[in-house]
Amino acid sequence: MRLKSISKYLYLTATPHGLTELVSAECVALTGSAPNKDGIVLSDRCVDVRRGAYLKSCSEILFETTRLTELCSNIRSIGLHADEFRVSVVKKPRNLKVNSMTLARDVGKVIDGSANLCQPRTTFLTVVTTDKMWFGRLLSESDNVWLAHNRRPHVTSSSLPARLARVLVNLVACPGDRLLDPCCGTGTIVMSAAHSGIQAVGYDVNPRMVGATTKNLQHFGLSANVALGDARKIDGQYNAIATDLPYGINLVKDSSQEIEILSNLRTCAPKAAFIDLRDLSSTLIDLGYQIEAVLPVPKLSIVRRIFITSAIA
Repeated sequence: MRLKSISKYLYLTATPHGLTELVSAECVALTGSAPNKDGIVLSDRCVDVRRGAYLKSCSEILFETTRLTELCSNIRSIGLHADEFRVSVVKKPRNLKVNSMTLARDVGKVIDGSANLCQPRTTFLTVVTTDKMWFGRLLSESDNVWLAHNRRPHVTSSSLPARLARVLVNLVACPGDRLLDPCCGTGTIVMSAAHSGIQAVGYDVNPRMVGATTKNLQHFGLSANVALGDARKIDGQYNAIATDLPYGINLVKDSSQEIEILSNLRTCAPKAAFIDLRDLSSTLIDLGYQIEAVLPVPKLSIVRRIFITSAIA
């Protein structure tokens, strides 16, 4: 029997300490909705969460109930059938006094078909909170590819973590877009974009960094256009810009290079995500950018900031 979709999707998220704003921003960018206090996102959009950095899974919602008996009755009413299925249970919060194994067994009993707990062809996810229960068919799960990208063969001490690079890309670009990273370094952002089906273009003023990015892309079988170039002189039109701006003792003393880079990039794309240790707010506004959001990214004793901007015509 064919399941009738109600065009609602449930996403589970990971929210590391101190990154609530960042996770929420990525969820809104990808799904159109922010997570609730339990890290659950309800949306009309169906997104492959392999694109995400903090999205863990996407399920098509079949039923939303308040009691197990009601859920089982609903499942019976549609004659739900699946071969080689598994029922997984997620509790929010995790210390909720619900026996996950018992719940999974009770739900599994009313699904017609055969179970396969080790290698299921279909996984049904039951998400339980203090006052609600959702039951749905799992559509996609995170592949955590950023963990592999962190182990790329060429890296520097200042390279952007791959998970953060993935967020940066997701905040401004979608598959099929053309994205520019004018200060690509060892290519973390370029790799994340290419993995998501985005046409990535990377430049760096340092030939060694261009070589490192090219080799990192080749290592993961990814394709992007990477070339030697000065971010102060790059031209062309793109859907978005995402970059980790260069920094160091010389830039701290003299910000003219940073201003030249940002000034040149303003007309290259309608939206951009810049990440930096410094507060760029005044500089960006003076150069004609409109700041849509500033997202803090704390780590140990430092706080990076992501500036989401749009260009003022």
